[in-house]
Amino acid sequence: MSTKNKKVWIALFIVPCMILFVLIYAAPIVTVLYTSLCEYTVSTSPVLKGLENFKTIFRDKDFLESIKNTLVWVVLQSTFHVSLGFIMALVLRRKPKGWKFVRTAYMIPNIIPTAATGVMFTLLLNPTFGVLKSVYGIFGLDAAQIPNLFGNSKFAFWTVTCTWILYSGFNTIIFLAEMGAVDTAIYEAARVDGAKPWQMDRYITIPLMKNIFGTCVVLASVAMVSQFDIIYVTTKGGPGNSTLNLPTYLYKVATLENNYGKANAVGVIQIALGLVLVVFIQALFREKKMKQEGK
Repeated sequence: MSTKNKKVWIALFIVPCMILFVLIYAAPIVTVLYTSLCEYTVSTSPVLKGLENFKTIFRDKDFLESIKNTLVWVVLQSTFHVSLGFIMALVLRRKPKGWKFVRTAYMIPNIIPTAATGVMFTLLLNPTFGVLKSVYGIFGLDAAQIPNLFGNSKFAFWTVTCTWILYSGFNTIIFLAEMGAVDTAIYEAARVDGAKPWQMDRYITIPLMKNIFGTCVVLASVAMVSQFDIIYVTTKGGPGNSTLNLPTYLYKVATLENNYGKANAVGVIQIALGLVLVVFIQALFREKKMKQEGK
């Protein structure tokens, strides 16, 4: 096949993909960027206003609180959540007694839709008929003292966090796949030299997992920036703004205020935050890798 024919075939395969990318991703992003600079409501067409929408949202305490909550969840998700997935992978890799049951039980919550998980926790923790009422009864406590964990600003943030932070099966699968790709001869050599299991994990497994740690942290961070359904189902961002994050704030602006220009400005901030986190995390892990190679 001639070079000219190859180029024709390459173009035939690439062009449909590029058309789909433009229609599904590029065009909506450009639209969001443009309308974020406009006065645009349910009753008016977009009228260019410059940076007014951005000035408005940065003066809004709810918006600032939503950024704070989002960043806290990003940190929790990229540290505790990813670390838990890695620890579970270390345990399952050794195949202890009952490991198949544990693996299956640990993965089940991860295949349940997050909205369904939110509904389940809302029912379980309901102070009137939830599991807490039974627990209080067992210990002889007054059922009237049961706190509304989703409805109390003191508990709501951490209660919502607990609805997903423990379910890190997806990270566990990624780590297990990466561990399975490590040459077993490395572990055999360490075993012959008298290394104990924890030493092999410390000096072999963990260093070889650095790249995949970066991947898991990126995925966890991006997931938290776009987390919506489980928060909306459980608290709708309340009480007050204690569980408000960027997606729920955007939803409220778009549906309650019917201010699409302002909502799209929030969307631009959300996209920018996701990009900054990805670049920062990649740079952080790249720097760590370069320091290790330098040593």
